[in-house]
Amino acid sequence: QEDGSKIQLTVIGIDPTRQSFVGPAVTDVKTLKLSNNALLDRLSRGLKPQQLDSVSPDNPMVIEINGQQTSITGTISVGGGFTADGYMVVSDQTFLRLFPARSSGAPNHILLNIENGEDPDEISDRIRKSLAAESIIVRSFAKAIEDENTYQTTRRPTGLIFGVGVVIGTLVGLVIVYQILSTDVADHLSEYATFKAMGYSQGFFRSIVLEEAVILAFVGFIPGLLATIGIYSVMAEATALPIAMSPGRAAMVLVGTVLSCTISGFLAMRKLANADPADLF
Repeated sequence: QEDGSKIQLTVIGIDPTRQSFVGPAVTDVKTLKLSNNALLDRLSRGLKPQQLDSVSPDNPMVIEINGQQTSITGTISVGGGFTADGYMVVSDQTFLRLFPARSSGAPNHILLNIENGEDPDEISDRIRKSLAAESIIVRSFAKAIEDENTYQTTRRPTGLIFGVGVVIGTLVGLVIVYQILSTDVADHLSEYATFKAMGYSQGFFRSIVLEEAVILAFVGFIPGLLATIGIYSVMAEATALPIAMSPGRAAMVLVGTVLSCTISGFLAMRKLANADPADLF
């Protein structure tokens, strides 16, 4: 950049005559037919979006990539990830000039369009069997997204660290809720003993403790959700990562919270279940 700073970009080389490969989100593809033209991700980390406000085919911004001057003639909006600060799209010929070690006969991705009504997974299986090559991966677009999510969450260090954090957080939550409910049961043993002597069943006491556990789950979930939405917003602004709290994820966390509190409730009522009313007075 002009101030001497550097950003890491994932560069994608495409055939500029194949608009269907990139979809409608990537515009100005025709400008890539000229040598060393590129479309730069305006949401890249370390890059101010206003730097690209005036960029156009008639007013390109010149940057240096791998020692070669490249003209930015348009923009895309993707955002950074865990492997790079942003993305840049160039033509296949420009890509080979920027990365001479790459070969035009070894593309990373080949897009196949299928007719409406065809099953992408079935087509993928047929192509995979006909090629019978371990070095070639054939999959649908949805399967590619699923594989990438699995890779990022189970094999990348960042995903593993977050996974361990979730496990530790769940265990800490279980212990804290157990301590709260256990203390509450101990403080009201005389009341429980009175009801037990009157003939109330164990199910009655279980329902009381579980009701407290569910109340604790919601009391903790609501402020936690609000705090998380705020933290997500700050992190998304600071890192340019596509971070957001979706309704599905929030519902999953709520179910997990209620389940964890319920387990703690069952553990907290063990002392009461084994107690004799005569011993409690």
